[in-house]
Amino acid sequence: MGPYAFVFWNDDLDDATVLAQLREIAGAGFVGVTLSARVGLSRRVGYLTDEFLRLVRVAVDECARLGLAVMLYDEASYPSGSANGAVVARDPAFASRCLVPVTHDVEVPAGAHPTDAGYWRPALGRDLDARLLAVVARRRDDADDAGDDAVLLPVRAPGLVRLDLPPGAWRVTAVFEAASGGMIRGAHAEQDDGSALAPPAADLLNPDAVAAFLELTHDVYAAALGEHLGTTVVAMFTDEPFLLGRGHRPLARPYTPGLEAEVAAALGVGEADVLLRLPELWDGEGTRPGGTDPDATGFVRDWDDAVRARLHRVYYDAQAAWCAAHGLALTGHPAEPDDLATAARLHWPGQDTVWRWVLPGDDAATSGVDGPESTAPKVAASAARARGGVPAVTEVLGAYGWRLSLDEARWLLDWYLSRGVTTPVLHAFFASVRGGRAFESEPDLGRWNSWWPHLPAFVGYVRRAAQLLDAAPPVWSVGVLGRADAVPSGPVVRALLEAQVDFGYVDRDDERAAAGYAVLLDPDDGVPDVAALKDRLRAAGVPVVDAEPATPDLRAVVLARGAGYVFFHEGETPIRTRLRLPSLPDDACWWDPFTDARHAVERDERGRVLLELERRSTLALVPAAGHAVSPARPTSGRAVEVTGWRGTVERVVGALAADATDAVVPAELVLGDWSGLPGLRRLSGSVRYTAEVDVPDGAAAARLDLGVVGEAATVRVDGIVVGHALSAPHVVDLGALAPGRRTLDVLVSNSAANWYEGDRRPSGLLGPVTLSW
Repeated sequence: MGPYAFVFWNDDLDDATVLAQLREIAGAGFVGVTLSARVGLSRRVGYLTDEFLRLVRVAVDECARLGLAVMLYDEASYPSGSANGAVVARDPAFASRCLVPVTHDVEVPAGAHPTDAGYWRPALGRDLDARLLAVVARRRDDADDAGDDAVLLPVRAPGLVRLDLPPGAWRVTAVFEAASGGMIRGAHAEQDDGSALAPPAADLLNPDAVAAFLELTHDVYAAALGEHLGTTVVAMFTDEPFLLGRGHRPLARPYTPGLEAEVAAALGVGEADVLLRLPELWDGEGTRPGGTDPDATGFVRDWDDAVRARLHRVYYDAQAAWCAAHGLALTGHPAEPDDLATAARLHWPGQDTVWRWVLPGDDAATSGVDGPESTAPKVAASAARARGGVPAVTEVLGAYGWRLSLDEARWLLDWYLSRGVTTPVLHAFFASVRGGRAFESEPDLGRWNSWWPHLPAFVGYVRRAAQLLDAAPPVWSVGVLGRADAVPSGPVVRALLEAQVDFGYVDRDDERAAAGYAVLLDPDDGVPDVAALKDRLRAAGVPVVDAEPATPDLRAVVLARGAGYVFFHEGETPIRTRLRLPSLPDDACWWDPFTDARHAVERDERGRVLLELERRSTLALVPAAGHAVSPARPTSGRAVEVTGWRGTVERVVGALAADATDAVVPAELVLGDWSGLPGLRRLSGSVRYTAEVDVPDGAAAARLDLGVVGEAATVRVDGIVVGHALSAPHVVDLGALAPGRRTLDVLVSNSAANWYEGDRRPSGLLGPVTLSW
């Protein structure tokens, strides 16, 4: 496992473009790619055409040569299930369906005679294909109750309803079954949201529509790729199937013909009893975009459960069966972040985090600890654990915008890794940023981003950390109970994370899933006494980590089979603490998966391990296994400021002198913010700074502190790369330096937002730069 690159084919492609991008991705250290047709793909290439499939074959052949695994993406853009509109083109009856209410208020006066009853002809606009499923009258003062006085009114030709009701105030609801009107984002520029040419969403609750989808997409891929399936091609990625489609009718609720019969069978009642209660679907508030209510109870809950069960059976299970028959894993992610049950239908369960939903910092809404989005990593990892330890997947970084920094990206990937997800699909690598393509779910993470020269260091870190966690999966002894479709976040989860107690989510109705945990916690019981919980775990023989002093920003992972521990930093200030650990290998050392360097472990007089962890850093406590280990505190405390820096522009993403035609770009730059210079205000790219320094004898463990950097840096000594600083503090361990005059050079890349968004983010080597040893 390890990082995949989410590849966007979003322009007029040829073999050279496809091959060059794949070679760059392989050179950056990715283990695989997810190939995706995306908005902007040319009509000449088309989607699932002979030319498109020929390019897919060219790409997969090259991936086989490069050693890249391939996930195929099952749709043009998203959400999945419609084959860029081809499913509905095959049969209009395959379009996404829904239920929609039309209401009419009636006052029946006391003493009214039945012959006085009027008529109502409900209509859903001019929708000629809408079907009137039921008409229900409920007393207005009971409209939010179960409706003991509800009346199912017969419909008479030509669609008239006789309002023969007892005296009182009534609300009459006509429930129509109709096309949802929902669309997907298509492959071509004219098929995006809001366009009349956007492809219609398919009915994913209809087995015939799903069979057509598999035939139009999966079977075509199988015919084109043949022997690559199950070898180079390892998985099929399905992306947040959405029952109603995007831009659907207001008040729509998911439906497919006959669903009322399934609900009736599940409840053990007649279909008329179900029809009578349909208006309750619109009583509640807080429905999700998919038309379900996560807090629903009673009939609404029963209806939503039936919808979910049918989606699992008709869509996910059909996909999974096709993938299994062709040697592939079904992966991707459901529409909701806290939906454990749906994630578990995937062979490789996954979730996504995009659109800046989660960010470093203290904002509770985006902190990664509270709210439904905070559950995504543990949902994917818990579902994977329940399936026997299969890979857990995430789609991450998408639509974070050009302002996304490698600092934020590091935090987000650590957020997933620390929670057990080791197959991140990094979103995305654009074939083109021509025209508006630069602003379609941006940023590009590849060549069109100013940080591209530093990305291999970032990818290498993610790969090494993922491989460590895969080799000895984390020990989870605490299970947090929750609903299968909406697991909890909040105080209980926060208390566990901040006390370094790892956990998994458990469907409270699944006894088999609960069997693997020493302790089960129900959030309904309140926040546990964590100290007592740890004592209970120790008594059960479970390894427990204690940080003294308490360190809420520390995330601790206990590796299986006594393989060690991994510590992630989720906060903003350095961590200095002591760890009480249940065991430690005799040859244990600290290993930094970012630098791939090892240093010795220090203990205090009580046997506690000293942990020093800078922000945006990770350390693993693992056996040395023959690797060279440096001393724990090697520096002498001597330092010198490095001066005389000169910089030259080396790589340009955005144009020079964009804001002033008469601006003169300096031939050399000195320390400082280049975004303040008229000729470089919108430069997004890289500048190489060079200086010379006299190294004295005894600089056996030198360290270069770059001070303030905007935003990422790579350091070389005498032309050899010695380290990378992708986030603050921008400090690089240089190792032993030979005495004499040494040449230092620092390649600094700023934010791509300066070019694409017109920002003026600090750019360059601002310093001061200090060499210590």
